[in-house]
Amino acid sequence: MKEKPGFWGGLITGLLIALIVLIFILFGESVHNAILGRGFSLPGRSEVLTSEAREKIDLINDYINFYYLDYMDDDSSGETPEERAEGMYRGLVESLNDQYSEYYTAKEYSRLHESNQGSFEGIGVMISPNDDGFFEVSGFTSEESAAKKAGVEIGDIFYKVDGADVIGIDISELVDKVRGKEGTSVDLVMLRGKDMDEVEFTVKRMKVESVTVSHNMLEKNTGYIIIGSFDDITVKQFEDALSDLKSKGMKKLILDLRGNGGGMVNAAVDIADDLISTGVVTYTMDRQGKRIDYEAVTPEELGMPLVILVDSHSASASELLTGALKDHGIGKVVGTTTYGKGIVQNIYPLSDGSAVKLTNARYYTPKGLNIQGTGIEPDVVVELDVDAYKKDGKDNQLDKALELINQ
Repeated sequence: MKEKPGFWGGLITGLLIALIVLIFILFGESVHNAILGRGFSLPGRSEVLTSEAREKIDLINDYINFYYLDYMDDDSSGETPEERAEGMYRGLVESLNDQYSEYYTAKEYSRLHESNQGSFEGIGVMISPNDDGFFEVSGFTSEESAAKKAGVEIGDIFYKVDGADVIGIDISELVDKVRGKEGTSVDLVMLRGKDMDEVEFTVKRMKVESVTVSHNMLEKNTGYIIIGSFDDITVKQFEDALSDLKSKGMKKLILDLRGNGGGMVNAAVDIADDLISTGVVTYTMDRQGKRIDYEAVTPEELGMPLVILVDSHSASASELLTGALKDHGIGKVVGTTTYGKGIVQNIYPLSDGSAVKLTNARYYTPKGLNIQGTGIEPDVVVELDVDAYKKDGKDNQLDKALELINQ
């Protein structure tokens, strides 16, 4: 029998339609992406952001582009497309459910980099929120602070900066307004006292150096060094303090790491190198099992009795330093069990100036102890007598350190 005209054409068309339907059933949103020029990808890749998740994000984005009313754009407080994108990047890192991994915008990363360097350009104040939600001066970076010299006092509340009202803005915005190029001036209107009196200042910005180390001599030729954090500048500040104390006749040293939340691993390693002879200070292991050793290379060591003070807020790099000194038998540890952060983060800059910080390794003490979640147990456990400290400044932990070092 002779087929009707168009039979084969109709058959082929029907098969093609069936094949297309089958492809949509099997691969769904992958086809949607291919149609939009994003390329075709198979689902099921083992990664944080799987191909299914990428496809779903693209599909949601298409729905937003086509259907979202975008009413927020009618309000000056609405987010820009760039801000929405930043929120998406931040959300991706937050999905790791790791409190130490973080996404930084370009502005946040620049500020973080300045902080780690230990110096920046500004007016030399520390800013904190008070009980009423206002931002006030909580301290000065040094006695040479530009703001302090201009007459600004601790407790003064930021009201206007260069004529602009700053009440209610985000602290990062306030910091950006106050900071600026060295030598330029900023006009401040501060609120002071119970009556909120307006006080005006013109402050010339200067290069501000963070103070991460302080020191003094205690009784019986004992030196006392406090390290508040580990930044690039901390190593020089520590070595200057050590040199100054030795010149004053120091024969014993108490190193106070209480409240030190950590910082840069290399800074802690360099300080350990000033205190111990050659050997491993710490080592790290990444997800592939690759080991990296951080070693002390200077043969000189402290060469005198040492006591290290720690508490539950001593974390990360301060635990790394404590563990190295303890394992090398250089000093006794006094206080309470440390925080227990035995993991390392690295920052990976992106081409647009932003960056992502990710947990990428575990670190270990020279004897192979990883203190993640457990901390370092002191040789001598002493709980701080908080009531006595608040009453008359009596520090029973420091007293115990003095007792031990004098034995």
